[in-house]
Amino acid sequence: TVSVCNLRPESRGTVHIGAPDPQSAPKIRPNYLSTEGDRTVAVASLRHVRRLMKARAIARFAPEEMLPGAHYESDEDLVRKAGDIGTTIFHPVGTCKMGADSTAVVDRRLRVHGISGLRVVDASIMPTIVSGNTNSPVVM
Repeated sequence: TVSVCNLRPESRGTVHIGAPDPQSAPKIRPNYLSTEGDRTVAVASLRHVRRLMKARAIARFAPEEMLPGAHYESDEDLVRKAGDIGTTIFHPVGTCKMGADSTAVVDRRLRVHGISGLRVVDASIMPTIVSGNTNSPVVM
């Protein structure tokens, strides 16, 4: 199985409180592929994998493209299909980002701005994703 993943996405989503009831689900808008840079990376990555699968050392095993499907060839089709099949890879970050700007939730000591005695201590405080698994930086 071959998969592609943008390790440095530019697109930014949002998470907002969905209702006054704390048990209600949040409103999550991932905004995948919302920048030209991310769309360019998606298309280039899919085309690169296709070239790799045609290399002599691999082609002899007759790999078959399941998704997005070999019949999708235009940049527009590949962007659309990347959006259809894309996921978070289960390493979302930045929903409670650290910083001093107006979009930051916590300070450098992980204290929530404006709320005494509350801290956030997980990967959500990372302003941007690291190029590997988020577990190691979190426990450090």
